Amino acid sequence: MMNWRDFSRHVKALCLKETRQILRDKSAILLGVVLPLILIILFGHGLSFDVKDIRLAVVNSQSGEASTLYTQALSANKTFIVNVYSDRTQAMKALEHFEVEAALFFEKQSSDNQAQLLVNGIDSPRATMVANAVLGTIQSAGSAARDSVGINVIPRIWFNESAESRWYLVPGLLVIILTMIGTMLTGLVIAREWERGTMEALLATPISPWALLLSKTIPYFVLGLLGWSLCMLAAVFWYEVPIRGGLWLIALSSALYFEVCLSIGLIISAATRSQFLSSQIALLASFLPALILSGFIFDLRSAPEWANVVAYVLPPVYFMELLKVGFLTGGMTALVVKNLTILTVFGVLLMLLARKLCQKRIRK
Repeated sequence: MMNWRDFSRHVKALCLKETRQILRDKSAILLGVVLPLILIILFGHGLSFDVKDIRLAVVNSQSGEASTLYTQALSANKTFIVNVYSDRTQAMKALEHFEVEAALFFEKQSSDNQAQLLVNGIDSPRATMVANAVLGTIQSAGSAARDSVGINVIPRIWFNESAESRWYLVPGLLVIILTMIGTMLTGLVIAREWERGTMEALLATPISPWALLLSKTIPYFVLGLLGWSLCMLAAVFWYEVPIRGGLWLIALSSALYFEVCLSIGLIISAATRSQFLSSQIALLASFLPALILSGFIFDLRSAPEWANVVAYVLPPVYFMELLKVGFLTGGMTALVVKNLTILTVFGVLLMLLARKLCQKRIRK
């Protein structure tokens, strides 16, 4: 029975070996440090749910007080590029030739408080955002221009007062980045040992499977922690995303989730024993669930029931919820405790599975 001193000595020696391997193989540093920084910069600036540069045609033949105010409000809003036309025919021609995305008509035959909005619906998600942007601007300007009857509803957005989509995108990018680098970093390590023939030498030593697993996890965890730190600096100081739930929550949930991703990579690498096959499976097992089933791009509340079931069987959705609380809302103690517990269970079960696949035996 191996004692604790021997076990710790084996782990330390193997971690040193793996660290030297990382320093010799610069691809691991590029994957663990440089790639996360590149991704958060490119995606943070390249992705946006904010609608901008809406080409809007306005026909104001009423020349009334309300329609003139609405036209001025739309022209002053930097979201719109407003072209004012004298009649309906010109505006319809511009809409048909894709010179504008939407056309707003204040015509004499309609009452002073009614107008018609036509939107190009080829890109349906953008068409919905365009319609909402026009109606929202009109509603805001109209509250000061017309008499209100009954209850006047004044909307207010909590937790993201300026409706800045980057505040939502950056936490989601952390989910994708940690998933990709965690799975890819360890997805090749055991397979590399088998392909290079060094695994047989390791199996001949008195090291335990747990020592082997920890030596393949700790160096890459530290490397991923460096990449995560750079992403957090970019999120806070570059994109100015607030941290309302506490840095401890973001750090703890990130550590748990990153350990889950590292375990998934070890399982894939131990099961395939092929670097090429491991890289392909790791990419599919990490990127697609994190992108599609985490609630980052697609709202799971609008997804079919089976998609919700699949999503909540996987860990990304729980990490995504924790990051939203950590960055934007704070509080929600019950949700935080539940999701942290679930991530911990995922981490333990996946590490036990990796341990089972890393038995000291030669391929049959």
